[in-house]
Amino acid sequence: MEPTQAENDRAGRDRAPAVTLEGITKRFPGVVANDSVDLALETGEIHALVGENGAGKSTLMRVLYGLYPPEEGRILIRGEATKIGSPRDAIGQDIGMVHQHFVLVDRFTVTENIILGSEGGAIVDYDGAAKKIEELATSYGFHVNPRARVEDLSVGEEQRVEILKALYRGIDLLILDEPTAVLTPSESKELFENLRRLKQDGKTVVFISHKLDEVLSIADRITVLRRGKVVGETRPEDTSKQKLAEMMVGRPVMFRLEKPHVETGAPVLEVEGLRYGNKINGLDLTVRGGEILGVAGVEGNGQRELGELIIGLLRPDAGEVKLNGKSLAGRTVEQIRN
Repeated sequence: MEPTQAENDRAGRDRAPAVTLEGITKRFPGVVANDSVDLALETGEIHALVGENGAGKSTLMRVLYGLYPPEEGRILIRGEATKIGSPRDAIGQDIGMVHQHFVLVDRFTVTENIILGSEGGAIVDYDGAAKKIEELATSYGFHVNPRARVEDLSVGEEQRVEILKALYRGIDLLILDEPTAVLTPSESKELFENLRRLKQDGKTVVFISHKLDEVLSIADRITVLRRGKVVGETRPEDTSKQKLAEMMVGRPVMFRLEKPHVETGAPVLEVEGLRYGNKINGLDLTVRGGEILGVAGVEGNGQRELGELIIGLLRPDAGEVKLNGKSLAGRTVEQIRN
């Protein structure tokens, strides 16, 4: 007996990718952020999106998550065209997204943050919700105390809360936007182990990054964007860090920099005993003429505040910044710039 049309349609949907983006175009004033982008996301894979800053990676996923309406193109969920006009629509299609900057209420507990917005007006069983969160955390490795207050958590723990918030809503596709930017190396390693658990459970993960070593270690497939367009798709076993970098920028890339020896001069910038809130605690540093000083650290550990203190956007609680031996205390941003 020949299969019916309905059976053929159902079989086609079963074979279709979990999510398909077709011809997605998103414009902002003066720029085309996404230019006729096609992307297929398979069930149970970790799919990396890579590209330079401004290549359109995050914009494309914000279109999928319902934050931006596309000017052109369509979204298919398991082979069926679907309109996603808001994050609520996306969650209704089992799609979740964790942004670079978290959206959590510091004074609420982990459980309160996770269930916020999912109650639907019903009376909430707090203990039942906390138990479900503990089960999810145990299943996938995102361990965090459901009764802890968010203000008492580390940045890495806050990220786990955001991921658990998506899993609590029953998502099948998880979008992570630059997730390792806020993590230590050990936390990144743990995240990758947990993402593999999600994959083994049949969930799809979109991993947005420009850290190519990480992408090559975690992804099943890699899509490269440049200036809003897809310029290639590959697999880790078929490419290299060098090839990916060249696809990202459209030219040969040198990873090794020859640094000539330079005699440094007198101090140009001096920071002494600088304090600001809970971000900067008695910091000293000196930058000499002819020198490049790097400031490293996990995002959110005072790097931005240090820069803003130096250029006068923030006022220190204590300490001093000197330029060419002269204090910058009390000067405006314009005076410092000049």
